[in-house]
Amino acid sequence: MKRWITRLDVVALSVSAAVLALVALLTQQSDPRRIGPAVAFLYPALGGVQNVWLAPIANPAAAEQVSFAPLGIYDFGVSPDGTYIAYSERTAPSGLHEIMLLNLNTRQVTQVTQCVAENADCRTPVFHPSRRVIAYERVSANTGIGTGVGVVRIWLADISRQPYETLPLSSDSQMIGYGPEWSLDGSTLAFYSSDIASPGILVYHFNPTEGAPTLKYVPSQYGTVGGLSPDGQQLVFPDMYRRADGQVYSFLRIADLEGLDFVNFTNPEDEVDDIEAVWHPDGTRVTIVRRYTDDRFTRGYQLYNVDVNTLQAAPLLVDPAYSHGFFSYDSSGQMIVLQRFPFDPQTVAGSSPQVWALEAATGRLTLISDNAFHPRWVYGVDTP
Repeated sequence: MKRWITRLDVVALSVSAAVLALVALLTQQSDPRRIGPAVAFLYPALGGVQNVWLAPIANPAAAEQVSFAPLGIYDFGVSPDGTYIAYSERTAPSGLHEIMLLNLNTRQVTQVTQCVAENADCRTPVFHPSRRVIAYERVSANTGIGTGVGVVRIWLADISRQPYETLPLSSDSQMIGYGPEWSLDGSTLAFYSSDIASPGILVYHFNPTEGAPTLKYVPSQYGTVGGLSPDGQQLVFPDMYRRADGQVYSFLRIADLEGLDFVNFTNPEDEVDDIEAVWHPDGTRVTIVRRYTDDRFTRGYQLYNVDVNTLQAAPLLVDPAYSHGFFSYDSSGQMIVLQRFPFDPQTVAGSSPQVWALEAATGRLTLISDNAFHPRWVYGVDTP
């Protein structure tokens, strides 16, 4: 496989992350104007134009709208220090998306990309832990030339200075993929390669050890990245398995990215369907999204913790009245923000997703918003 070289400043990515993260943490803890932990989410899920709203955990009723895109927002990401939200805004008349940057302290909005002018669609912004760089998906729209929409590629935007610089992760036109995810330490970027010949997960290491390849490939048919360990050395990811009865379910594998060794993280022969994995910040356990397929069956998916060493699973949040997914830990690992889909006793018709916060140790749940989705943590912002 080819060695792909990034065209952005690797040193800025790998060295500044720890220093800037520490500065951000000290600032957050010392500034009395900051509102504390909050959750950003898209609202409304149904019946209107989606924009970003922000709700303090301590007082969800005080939620406020912070973006005002006339045609709505597709998705967004939050900088680790809570200063910025990057979002993909739908534009008229093309319907293509542009990456915009919202400063939560000043409420100023600036445009990061020039995708519409370049006949491209740009979505799914994800901040590097240093907050200096955003990874995002970009696809050529090819409007008016009759070739159809192009393939999705990963691009990087340097927002440390203006004018912003945005370039492809690789100059290799054969590099295609979507769903970028940074490791917690910022050393690696994983994304799913949609190459028909060899589908799987690609993991790009910005500062590999001597003699190690920059790019590593993890075969998987499932179509999503899974979860990188906090140190970027392991990856838990879903894959497909056909059981003896002919039914196809998903299970989880774990890859050691140093030696590229793959072993099962959950047993494909067990009566389970495991579709998602998120590492706890301390690296000792992984929270998975599971549904049993035997007499423990529930209509929706539930949350379980799997110990990395013993591979034993323990229930974290099981409620048959809901299906759970799209979740993340706060920086302390004590709280989880998640999306829940409530089931009507008779039918799912008319239901809409909700955003909740879960205290992991006690199981205490707090409703953040009805009719909302795509929740993200925000670690403190200045009051307007």
